[in-house]
Amino acid sequence: MGKLGHYFWPKTALLFYVFEEKIHCAFGYIEEGEFDIEQRREIDLSDSSELTRWLEEIRQTYPKTYVCSMLDTTNQGAIPECSKASLEKYGIDAALVHTLCVDDSWLAYTSLVEMKWFEQRFKGVEFDLLYSPFVLLYRKCMPMLDRKPALFMLHQNGVVFFAVFSKERLWFAQVLIISPGAESEVAADMQEDEAVELAFDLEMIDEEVESISDADLLGEFKEDLEEERSGEDESAFELLEYNLNFFEEMKGALSRFYHDDRYSHDFIERVTIFDMDDLGGDLVRYIEDELFMKASLHSFDPIEVMAELVAHDLEG
Repeated sequence: MGKLGHYFWPKTALLFYVFEEKIHCAFGYIEEGEFDIEQRREIDLSDSSELTRWLEEIRQTYPKTYVCSMLDTTNQGAIPECSKASLEKYGIDAALVHTLCVDDSWLAYTSLVEMKWFEQRFKGVEFDLLYSPFVLLYRKCMPMLDRKPALFMLHQNGVVFFAVFSKERLWFAQVLIISPGAESEVAADMQEDEAVELAFDLEMIDEEVESISDADLLGEFKEDLEEERSGEDESAFELLEYNLNFFEEMKGALSRFYHDDRYSHDFIERVTIFDMDDLGGDLVRYIEDELFMKASLHSFDPIEVMAELVAHDLEG
């Protein structure tokens, strides 16, 4: 765009993310370092072409509209170093991932295969920015960071992006699969394409390690599940069972953080969960009661966090 066009057309962006069977979108203007949301929409994922049509309508008025999204695929992660050469130490093939160095401190990475798959889901849309959930999580928790590491988790419908952060530093990160169905859609769609080699295997990364404690920390939790099973509210029981799986995966990831010599270690006393679904308060209660950690639960809107990042990235 020439100088004249840049003067007459404001800087605009279309942001979106996928949750369950909906595409959540927002269009707005970037002015003075802030993103002003003009309109939000929800589009059925089965009719993703509606997103393309809306983008075409927007570009009739604003030809240079940036398109940004959250990349929510499962084959991604982050390491506490900012060199691609360091990926091998963590079992990652650098040739098969896209990377981003954050704050000259840590590296977010994602499988090139799954990144391509994500882009192909939205034919006709050319992406300007694809945000790692770890980057969104970092942005959201930045006001909460201090020198002592704390655990932050972003939960989205069967998947948890698990990260230990302190001020301007990543200590540890992992993607946790809480519900086996969370990977099924990606796997099914990718099977329709040519056979490809993934940069890493989540099961290989998720090695068996020494548990946090030999004692059964979940006795009371399991009793609650059995009591709920005998009740009439099946959905409440399913949520409790899901939270149990979440708790077990979180405990295993903490064990990996404490025992894996590739990472620096420090004791974690604080847990913050950002939730895109509706976990309820039981998980927080059991984290506090069983692991003696201060825990809190907050809602999370990727659009709001992307709006902050987009304003910074496109104005900078």
